[in-house]
Amino acid sequence: MTFLYGAATTGVTLADALEATGVAGGCALLTAPSAYHVGRVEGRGCVTSAGLVDLSTIYEARVFTSEVELRWVEAGYAVVLTEDESLLPASFGDSLDALPVETTLEARYLVWGKVTAPPPTSPAAASVPGWVTLRSARIGAVTVPMTTPATQDRVRLTAREYVVTDRVHGNAYVAEERLTGFEPYAPETGLETYAEEVA
Repeated sequence: MTFLYGAATTGVTLADALEATGVAGGCALLTAPSAYHVGRVEGRGCVTSAGLVDLSTIYEARVFTSEVELRWVEAGYAVVLTEDESLLPASFGDSLDALPVETTLEARYLVWGKVTAPPPTSPAAASVPGWVTLRSARIGAVTVPMTTPATQDRVRLTAREYVVTDRVHGNAYVAEERLTGFEPYAPETGLETYAEEVA
Protein backbone atom coordinates (compact mmCIF):
# COMPACT_ATOMS: atom_id res chain seq x y z
CA MET A 1 0.00 0.00 0.00
CA THR A 2 1.15 3.52 -0.80
CA PHE A 3 1.35 6.16 1.93
CA LEU A 4 1.44 9.93 1.50
CA TYR A 5 3.55 11.53 4.23
CA GLY A 6 3.50 15.12 5.35
CA ALA A 7 5.14 17.55 7.75
CA ALA A 8 4.31 21.15 8.60
CA THR A 9 5.82 24.16 10.32
CA THR A 10 4.87 27.73 11.16
CA GLY A 11 6.75 31.01 11.33
CA VAL A 12 8.95 30.22 8.34
CA THR A 13 9.83 32.46 5.39
CA LEU A 14 9.49 31.14 1.86
CA ALA A 15 13.28 31.29 1.40
CA ASP A 16 13.84 29.23 4.55
CA ALA A 17 11.17 26.74 3.50
CA LEU A 18 12.79 26.31 0.09
CA GLU A 19 16.16 25.64 1.68
CA ALA A 20 14.80 23.23 4.28
CA THR A 21 12.78 21.23 1.76
CA GLY A 22 15.64 20.69 -0.68
CA VAL A 23 13.62 21.41 -3.82
CA ALA A 24 16.46 23.03 -5.77
CA GLY A 25 15.74 22.71 -9.49
CA GLY A 26 12.02 22.22 -8.83
CA CYS A 27 9.18 24.19 -10.39
CA ALA A 28 7.49 27.03 -8.49
CA LEU A 29 4.05 28.57 -8.88
CA LEU A 30 4.28 31.92 -7.08
CA THR A 31 1.37 34.30 -6.44
CA ALA A 32 1.98 37.99 -5.78
CA PRO A 33 -0.59 40.83 -5.64
CA SER A 34 0.39 42.16 -9.07
CA ALA A 35 1.84 39.10 -10.81
CA TYR A 36 1.78 35.33 -11.12
CA HIS A 37 5.19 33.75 -11.62
CA VAL A 38 6.09 30.31 -12.97
CA GLY A 39 9.69 29.75 -11.96
CA ARG A 40 12.44 27.39 -10.96
CA VAL A 41 14.07 27.06 -7.55
CA GLU A 42 17.72 28.07 -7.17
CA GLY A 43 18.95 27.64 -3.62
CA ARG A 44 16.93 29.92 -1.34
CA GLY A 45 15.32 31.78 -4.25
CA CYS A 46 13.35 31.40 -7.46
CA VAL A 47 14.05 32.60 -10.98
CA THR A 48 11.89 33.04 -14.05
CA SER A 49 13.12 33.48 -17.61
CA ALA A 50 13.14 37.22 -16.86
CA GLY A 51 15.30 36.98 -13.75
CA LEU A 52 15.18 36.66 -9.98
CA VAL A 53 11.77 36.77 -8.25
CA ASP A 54 11.40 39.11 -5.26
CA LEU A 55 10.10 36.60 -2.69
CA SER A 56 9.03 39.41 -0.34
CA THR A 57 6.09 40.08 -2.69
CA ILE A 58 4.86 36.46 -2.73
CA TYR A 59 1.88 35.52 -0.55
CA GLU A 60 1.29 31.95 -1.75
CA ALA A 61 3.55 29.32 -3.30
CA ARG A 62 3.41 25.76 -4.56
CA VAL A 63 6.86 24.34 -5.27
CA PHE A 64 7.36 20.81 -6.55
CA THR A 65 9.61 18.15 -7.97
CA SER A 66 8.64 14.67 -9.12
CA GLU A 67 9.02 13.45 -5.51
CA VAL A 68 7.96 16.25 -3.16
CA GLU A 69 5.69 19.29 -2.99
CA LEU A 70 6.04 22.33 -0.72
CA ARG A 71 3.05 24.59 -0.05
CA TRP A 72 3.62 27.92 1.66
CA VAL A 73 1.44 30.92 2.57
CA GLU A 74 2.39 34.44 3.66
CA ALA A 75 1.39 33.82 7.26
CA GLY A 76 4.51 31.63 7.49
CA TYR A 77 2.74 28.27 7.37
CA ALA A 78 4.36 25.57 5.24
CA VAL A 79 3.62 21.91 4.56
CA VAL A 80 5.56 19.27 2.63
CA LEU A 81 3.98 16.21 0.97
CA THR A 82 5.85 13.17 -0.34
CA GLU A 83 5.64 9.39 -0.71
CA ASP A 84 9.19 9.08 0.64
CA GLU A 85 9.18 9.78 4.37
CA SER A 86 12.97 10.31 4.36
CA LEU A 87 12.47 13.47 2.25
CA LEU A 88 10.52 15.29 4.98
CA PRO A 89 12.64 18.17 6.33
CA ALA A 90 13.81 17.66 9.91
CA SER A 91 13.07 21.30 10.73
CA PHE A 92 9.36 20.81 9.98
CA GLY A 93 8.45 19.60 13.46
CA ASP A 94 4.73 18.91 13.03
CA SER A 95 4.30 15.48 11.48
CA LEU A 96 1.00 14.88 9.72
CA ASP A 97 -0.75 11.53 9.90
CA ALA A 98 0.38 9.29 7.06
CA LEU A 99 -2.40 8.91 4.50
CA PRO A 100 -2.94 5.27 3.45
CA VAL A 101 -3.79 5.28 -0.24
CA GLU A 102 -5.82 2.68 -2.13
CA THR A 103 -4.45 3.75 -5.50
CA THR A 104 -2.88 6.70 -7.29
CA LEU A 105 -3.93 8.37 -10.53
CA GLU A 106 -1.85 10.46 -12.90
CA ALA A 107 -3.54 13.80 -13.66
CA ARG A 108 -2.59 16.29 -16.36
CA TYR A 109 -3.68 19.88 -16.98
CA LEU A 110 -3.18 21.59 -20.32
CA VAL A 111 -1.30 24.88 -20.02
CA TRP A 112 -2.58 27.84 -22.04
CA GLY A 113 -0.84 28.56 -25.33
CA LYS A 114 1.32 26.88 -27.95
CA VAL A 115 5.09 26.49 -27.80
CA THR A 116 7.00 29.31 -29.50
CA ALA A 117 10.66 30.27 -29.75
CA PRO A 118 12.52 30.16 -26.41
CA PRO A 119 12.72 33.42 -24.44
CA PRO A 120 15.85 35.60 -24.46
CA THR A 121 18.42 34.43 -21.95
CA SER A 122 18.72 36.68 -18.92
CA PRO A 123 21.71 36.76 -16.54
CA ALA A 124 19.62 35.24 -13.71
CA ALA A 125 18.34 32.40 -15.85
CA ALA A 126 21.49 31.73 -17.85
CA SER A 127 22.53 28.83 -15.59
CA VAL A 128 19.05 27.29 -15.65
CA PRO A 129 18.39 25.65 -19.04
CA GLY A 130 15.04 24.36 -20.17
CA TRP A 131 12.66 27.32 -20.42
CA VAL A 132 9.69 26.99 -22.77
CA THR A 133 7.45 29.89 -23.83
CA LEU A 134 3.81 29.34 -24.73
CA ARG A 135 1.65 32.00 -26.39
CA SER A 136 -2.07 32.43 -26.89
CA ALA A 137 -4.21 35.35 -28.01
CA ARG A 138 -6.22 35.11 -24.79
CA ILE A 139 -3.44 35.47 -22.20
CA GLY A 140 -0.28 36.40 -24.11
CA ALA A 141 2.95 34.59 -23.17
CA VAL A 142 3.65 32.16 -20.32
CA THR A 143 7.16 30.78 -19.79
CA VAL A 144 7.59 27.53 -17.85
CA PRO A 145 10.64 25.53 -16.79
CA MET A 146 10.93 22.06 -18.31
CA THR A 147 13.60 19.43 -17.76
CA THR A 148 12.74 17.74 -21.07
CA PRO A 149 12.80 19.47 -24.47
CA ALA A 150 9.48 20.81 -25.78
CA THR A 151 9.22 18.32 -28.63
CA GLN A 152 5.47 18.94 -29.05
CA ASP A 153 3.44 22.12 -29.54
CA ARG A 154 1.68 22.04 -26.16
CA VAL A 155 2.67 21.59 -22.49
CA ARG A 156 0.84 19.95 -19.60
CA LEU A 157 1.18 20.37 -15.85
CA THR A 158 1.40 16.90 -14.29
CA ALA A 159 0.09 15.79 -10.92
CA ARG A 160 -0.49 12.66 -8.85
CA GLU A 161 -3.88 12.06 -7.22
CA TYR A 162 -4.24 9.97 -4.06
CA VAL A 163 -7.42 7.90 -3.85
CA VAL A 164 -8.65 6.71 -0.45
CA THR A 165 -11.74 4.81 0.71
CA ASP A 166 -14.25 6.31 3.12
CA ARG A 167 -14.29 4.12 6.25
CA VAL A 168 -18.02 4.57 6.85
CA HIS A 169 -19.59 4.38 3.39
CA GLY A 170 -16.86 2.67 1.42
CA ASN A 171 -16.81 5.33 -1.29
CA ALA A 172 -13.50 6.00 -3.02
CA TYR A 173 -12.45 9.63 -3.53
CA VAL A 174 -9.39 11.75 -4.28
CA ALA A 175 -8.14 12.92 -0.88
CA GLU A 176 -5.05 14.80 -2.05
CA GLU A 177 -3.18 15.87 -5.16
CA ARG A 178 0.54 16.53 -5.50
CA LEU A 179 1.98 18.52 -8.43
CA THR A 180 4.95 16.82 -10.11
CA GLY A 181 6.16 18.85 -13.13
CA PHE A 182 5.60 19.93 -16.73
CA GLU A 183 5.68 17.70 -19.82
CA PRO A 184 5.38 18.14 -23.61
CA TYR A 185 2.04 17.17 -25.13
CA ALA A 186 0.63 16.68 -28.63
CA PRO A 187 -3.19 16.91 -28.53
CA GLU A 188 -5.30 14.60 -30.65
CA THR A 189 -7.00 16.40 -33.51
CA GLY A 190 -10.40 17.70 -32.46
CA LEU A 191 -10.02 16.80 -28.80
CA GLU A 192 -7.90 19.72 -27.59
CA THR A 193 -10.93 21.99 -27.21
CA TYR A 194 -12.29 19.66 -24.53
CA ALA A 195 -9.12 19.58 -22.45
CA GLU A 196 -8.95 21.50 -19.20
CA GLU A 197 -6.59 24.46 -19.48
CA VAL A 198 -4.78 26.24 -16.65
CA ALA A 199 -2.80 29.43 -16.71
